[in-house]
Amino acid sequence: MKSAIELVHVTKRYGTARGVTDLNLSVAQGEVFGFIGPNGAGKSTTIRMLLQLTSPTSGEIHLLGQRIQGERAELRRRIGYLPSEIHFYAEMTGKQALELAANACGLRLKDTKASDYAERLQWDMDRKIKSYSLGNRKKLGIVLSLLHQPELLILDEPTSGLDPLIQHEFFELLSDLKRKQGMTIFFSTHVLSEVEKLCERVAFIREGELVRISDVDSLTAPGDHIAAIRFAEEGNKLEAYGLLQLDPNAAYENGVHHLRTGSRLQELLTVLAEKKVREITLRKPTIEELFMDDYREERRADQ
Repeated sequence: MKSAIELVHVTKRYGTARGVTDLNLSVAQGEVFGFIGPNGAGKSTTIRMLLQLTSPTSGEIHLLGQRIQGERAELRRRIGYLPSEIHFYAEMTGKQALELAANACGLRLKDTKASDYAERLQWDMDRKIKSYSLGNRKKLGIVLSLLHQPELLILDEPTSGLDPLIQHEFFELLSDLKRKQGMTIFFSTHVLSEVEKLCERVAFIREGELVRISDVDSLTAPGDHIAAIRFAEEGNKLEAYGLLQLDPNAAYENGVHHLRTGSRLQELLTVLAEKKVREITLRKPTIEELFMDDYREERRADQ
């Protein structure tokens, strides 16, 4: 499958300051890819290089089959971008901002899908931008990023300011664009739970370096679960029932025993079969929990 994004040993430094270091990353055409990390990890630096707003110190970047070398205006026309912070002409209406952008792309607003997107996002394009809330400014940004039907859509913290119902509709819209148009979506966020709803693969970046790249479905080991157990017999049973042997980080709080099974789910079930259990819940670890595991392991390695 062809790549929409290809980073080959990409490093960016600002003088002696770190940007990103030796990034190797491939995103297939038509893929929804999550790019995750805490603030300051290097997500925005990577995006600026993809948009040709800054150049790598070393390495190669290929977008939609073309290597970025110098200014590639024709390549930018094939890319949509939603920044994390959006600023517009305050006295314009949303519709006027869209018309300005459409004209810049050689389009007529009435020939685009702007009205359809606005309806799905419950956004009024006739009000002045200065009256918009953060959420409405973000909706305008979403419509602008999709106005020219890009092949590659780059989203930087796209859901900030959107209420939960609109977030859900936004994710549905992105799913439709991938399914119906084959659009590639590069989704950068520090809200880790969002990628579970949308992305097929995910990359973790920390302090400018890639920590892990994985399919979302295969992030956890088989049998790895988070367990919450309330026994019929009251009190802390972590030691008495051998739960600390299964997970040294197991904890007891408000009558509930919390632990992670790792690859030892069957061992936990064997223990529980011999005990009287009042309540139990089992769930897979979230991406956020997995990210924090990687982060703690990296911290220990650095100490």
